[in-house]
Amino acid sequence: MSNLQPIHARGVTRRYDGRAVVQDASLTLEPGKITALLGQSGAGKSTLLRLFAGLEPVDAGDISHGGIPVSTLSKHVPAEERQIGLIFQDFALFPHLNAIDNVGFGLTRQNRKERRESARHWLDRLGLSHRAKAYPHELSGGEQQRVSIARALAAQPIAILMDEPFSGLDVTLKSEVRRTALAAVTEAGIPALLVTHDASEAMRAADRVAVMSDGVILQEDTPEALYLKPVSMSVARALGPLRSVRRGALPENWQSKVPPSETYCLRPEAVRLDPAGDAMLEVVAAQRTSSLIEIELKLTDTETIHALALGPFTPKAGDKLAVSLAPEFVFTAPQTATA
Repeated sequence: MSNLQPIHARGVTRRYDGRAVVQDASLTLEPGKITALLGQSGAGKSTLLRLFAGLEPVDAGDISHGGIPVSTLSKHVPAEERQIGLIFQDFALFPHLNAIDNVGFGLTRQNRKERRESARHWLDRLGLSHRAKAYPHELSGGEQQRVSIARALAAQPIAILMDEPFSGLDVTLKSEVRRTALAAVTEAGIPALLVTHDASEAMRAADRVAVMSDGVILQEDTPEALYLKPVSMSVARALGPLRSVRRGALPENWQSKVPPSETYCLRPEAVRLDPAGDAMLEVVAAQRTSSLIEIELKLTDTETIHALALGPFTPKAGDKLAVSLAPEFVFTAPQTATA
């Protein structure tokens, strides 16, 4: 059976004390693709990861790799036989081994020379060849996490499952560590699952995103489709900030740019500062957040919208700004049971 095979979960359920923590969840992990599982604490994300890994049995449904069942009600292949790499927030490195020996530790089917060559290759791929002889206590958090990922990939797993792997890293290091690590994971060509509560991380890192809440996968699609065409308000809110606005509150010349609806949801990118803009709106408040300026603009006495802007100057409350509407970032409020 080739390593480059998809892993399918179909209608899987897991119960604790009679309560479904994962309920009728279906998700496919494709070779060479990163799928992000996004949701808040208690959504069931880590439990679904554990079902994929074989750390827990399913109470309903099935999981298969390359068409071969590995988890059903009557069959459960244990985790140690699934050849799946697991990465957690806790790096779990051996403190008495240096980086290269940590990476090569599990390569028991190779002789010493082959182990060293394989470990060195993956350290180099993760940008750590110069730290091969460093011990865990001598490595930064980002370096330790990259060693952990190098160790998982060196074992040539059929898939790699990552549970909040970057959440413990300093914010200034997280982006670069994540970029380097996930590029190596993608290059390995195997299915990968990234569990996260961070919508920005999910959209930035993954090819596809599944939004999970209360044990249920609400929607699974590309980051762009989820962001602009959510099937419920729960999904819409999970992917980032938005503001609901009545049609009558929008400037009249904007109403013709969007489909008829009583209510609209606007992403911050929908309203843009534009010297040639077709509306003048008053600033309620503005705040710089690093490179971006978040601006709250007055529509009516009771309704406001948000805008994002780039520039060296933060506007003041009471300023009047020319703005335009980008209708591609406006969608009608989904009317579903999970709204």
